[in-house]
Amino acid sequence: MKRDFLGYAALVASLVGTASAEYGLALAVGFGPWLAACVPAALDIYALRAFASKRDVPAVVAALIAVNACAHLVAAGLLPVCIPLVVGVSAIAPLVLYRVHALTAHSAPRNAPAADVPTTAPAPEPAPAERPVVPTPVTAARQPARSAPAHPAIASDDADELLAEARALAARLGRTPPLRMLQAELSIGQRRAQRLQATLAA
Repeated sequence: MKRDFLGYAALVASLVGTASAEYGLALAVGFGPWLAACVPAALDIYALRAFASKRDVPAVVAALIAVNACAHLVAAGLLPVCIPLVVGVSAIAPLVLYRVHALTAHSAPRNAPAADVPTTAPAPEPAPAERPVVPTPVTAARQPARSAPAHPAIASDDADELLAEARALAARLGRTPPLRMLQAELSIGQRRAQRLQATLAA
């Protein structure tokens, strides 16, 4: 993989330049030599973390510009060291700590291993109780549905031309056929099946 040495060199030069200004600003507002070094370290590390995660890039660039501008204004005597400036420089470390933590928390799920997926399928839910189904002869169940001619929707109970077929069906079952069986076997509607059923039960 080809390395971008010019890009690395520009990055290092920029960080060194900003770090020196940030260090001088921290000294100017009253930080000790060792504590002042933490200000540029925090800002530069935050910048690298933001560039790596591709988040907070505009915010970190704006912070670097503001801090460096204040450092050079103080060094040139154009900006006096005042309470707001001291408070702002003192807030750099806590703010950087918060943002770096947020960036780390945001990128953690991408690198985390996938959760174990259970290999066993969940147990199926129990089927609801079904009404008992009257067994039908196997031969009748296997026979394809016959295409019966359309029967008149209204017929009297005594002179229904399907009464003979209904009685034959009842004889095969040994009892009065259910409504659904009469409808399916004779290709009739519910009312006509009810009349036939009542005639067979009489």
